[in-house]
Amino acid sequence: MYTQIIVGYDISETKKRNKFFDELKDLGLVSIQKSVFWGYVLPSEKRVIKELFKKYCQIETDKAFIVNVTLDKDLNDSFGYDNEDFSHPESFEIV
Repeated sequence: MYTQIIVGYDISETKKRNKFFDELKDLGLVSIQKSVFWGYVLPSEKRVIKELFKKYCQIETDKAFIVNVTLDKDLNDSFGYDNEDFSHPESFEIV
C-alpha cells in the first residue's frame, strides 16, 4: 500500500547530494524544496531510501529523515502550496 512521505536531507558533499537527489527523483518523488522531497512510496521503496541514506550520507556530517505525511489533506499550515502540488496520482507507474 502506498503512503505519502517527506524526505529531508542535508548532505555536505555536492556530488553525493546530487546523486541522492537523482535517485529520489528516479523513485518518483517530487522535489518540493531544495532538499525536501514528497511523494507516494511502497514499503519496499521506503527501505530503498533508507539504504540510500547509508550510501550517500556520512554520520559525522550529514542528516536525513523520512516521515509519513498527509499533505494532500493538511495544507492549512503551509504557505505557497496548493492542492495540485500534492494531488493523489490517478495511477502509479512502475519505474
